[in-house]
Amino acid sequence: MGSADQIPDGGKISLYSDPANEAQGLWLLQEAGLITLREGATPGTATQDDIASNPKHLQFVLLDFAAQSRSLPDLDAAAGYTEYYLAANIPLQQQIFAPPAPDDFAGQLTIGSKWADTDNVKNLVAAFQDPRVQDFLATDPAVKGILLPIDAK
Repeated sequence: MGSADQIPDGGKISLYSDPANEAQGLWLLQEAGLITLREGATPGTATQDDIASNPKHLQFVLLDFAAQSRSLPDLDAAAGYTEYYLAANIPLQQQIFAPPAPDDFAGQLTIGSKWADTDNVKNLVAAFQDPRVQDFLATDPAVKGILLPIDAK
């Protein structure tokens, strides 16, 4: 595994192009010591306007989820989700920084109230809560530590 220190001055870093994931990418870059966010900026809502210092003069490229892994040859680094890189056959050894994410970034299933009692939604919720699915997420080598079961702390 490399190091975030290897990113060159003026390096191009990709962040996801939607606001929530762009904020997560900025949090990740701050955790890696590459930028500093202004005091009071929150991990889930930060924008590039919240960058207080950028000592390596990093340039940010906003890309869609699917485009980021294909664009790696043109980038110095990308802040994104491990499972997208694995799906693109990019080995974990290319990962240079992967801290545990705060609970603020946990994915969740959210439905509109008017759909809560429909059979399709009930079946979907039951599938997510199925102990076999939870066991798979906790133990299968392909996803263990990447996709977490519901009760993971």
